[in-house]
Amino acid sequence: MSETLRIAVVGATSLVGEAVLELLAERALPIGRVFALDVAEKDGETVSLGNLELDVATVDDFDFANASLAIFVGGSELSRRFVPEARNAGCAVIDFSSVYRLSEDVPLVVPGINDAALDDLGEGLLLAVPNCTVTPVAKALAALQASGLERVTIASYQSVSGTGRAALEELANQTTALFGARDIELEVYQKRISFNVLPLIGDVDEQGISEEEQSLVDELHKVLANPQLRVEASCVRVPVFFGHGWAVTLQTRDPLNADKARELLAASGLQIVDDPRGELPYVTPLEASGNEAVWVSRVRQTAGGTVSFWLAADNVRAGAAEPCVALAAALMKRGYFA
Repeated sequence: MSETLRIAVVGATSLVGEAVLELLAERALPIGRVFALDVAEKDGETVSLGNLELDVATVDDFDFANASLAIFVGGSELSRRFVPEARNAGCAVIDFSSVYRLSEDVPLVVPGINDAALDDLGEGLLLAVPNCTVTPVAKALAALQASGLERVTIASYQSVSGTGRAALEELANQTTALFGARDIELEVYQKRISFNVLPLIGDVDEQGISEEEQSLVDELHKVLANPQLRVEASCVRVPVFFGHGWAVTLQTRDPLNADKARELLAASGLQIVDDPRGELPYVTPLEASGNEAVWVSRVRQTAGGTVSFWLAADNVRAGAAEPCVALAAALMKRGYFA
């Protein structure tokens, strides 16, 4: 691996961008230089790379020939505009946006699930990273796929950080206003999020399925290479700052009981906290925040021979930043930047 690897983080001031920089520093990858890039309005701001402070430069003025790898975490508009430019300059790209996730010629990769997609990619490679709501579920389902997944029902409970920094501020401001008996303001969400839940994330299609729900269906099909899998999803925004939760029920072709499911999930690297009579019977999104683990609780047999369980994970770190950094490390290990 090259000690002179140069990485550009596009969207460096976003919540995910900051988490990517934190993980790059924590994992001490052999990087020669990191460029922090964002929109012109962010020019001159600073972000942290471990103990280093990086000046944020505008992506419009950046020459991607100066980078070996670009990690795009600034949203669809930035990816749509600058990913082609980066690739044309010979820069490899890891993209965390919806732009390329369902493109037939772009691998949608969750490290540890479909790593074979990283072989023989060539110069100017492009990898897509799933929605942060998808990756933790995909890890759990991949662990159980050998039992013959046939049907999965998912209810997600998604924190406001999935919408971005402005949503964090809206939740905080509305909560403060309510305690102060002041009028609340609606800017990010259509309805009040403080002390409330919103049963719709994104626009809906003619059948009433939201964008977030459809992304769970489509991206799980692609990552698991299982387009026949029946996926039923309901996505809800909840008044939590960081950390998503998922209630999952699955039906399998082969018999699968709770003990076997728990064993398979643990063997895949997921963290099991599942002692109904213990002091810590389950993990909440709050407890999952600040780390890269996917936590499993309440594994149980349910009616009709199904198995149900609860997942919790930090959507920013475990669902978004960690897969991006893990893919960068996997590409280095394969010698793409030698």
